[in-house]
Amino acid sequence: MKRFLMLVGVAVVAAAMYVAASPASQQSKGPTLKQFTALKKQVATMNKNLKSTALVANAALGVIADCYLTIGTNTATANGLGVSRLGSNSSGFLFGADSASATPTTALDVSTSSPTYDLQEVTPACVAGNLMRHRALHQALLQHLAQRSH
Repeated sequence: MKRFLMLVGVAVVAAAMYVAASPASQQSKGPTLKQFTALKKQVATMNKNLKSTALVANAALGVIADCYLTIGTNTATANGLGVSRLGSNSSGFLFGADSASATPTTALDVSTSSPTYDLQEVTPACVAGNLMRHRALHQALLQHLAQRSH
């Protein structure tokens, strides 16, 4: 029995030494210089992409605010025009050059009480004159930045 207990004791000590010496029990020493440089480069690229994405988002927000919203004191509301669809394709309003060629069609009617649809209004200054050319250039810049950042 003593021999058996001695054998079990030696086996336990050997197992404990094996576990302590195994590579899995070693503490991590951190990344190598090569790994650290690669991570640093990756983080720099991500920061650059984040900055260009933020620029594109801010520019798009500016276009939305200027052209599609009414900005109040502490609110921003969308410029919407409520409309309802009147008539149907079989019995609606007659459209044509004369009564012989007129065909029934539907129409939209401005409805303030219970609109079926909302049409987005655009600030007239956004689509008139030089501002339209400026917006087109600005839009091209936004597309370029968006493609470059991804």
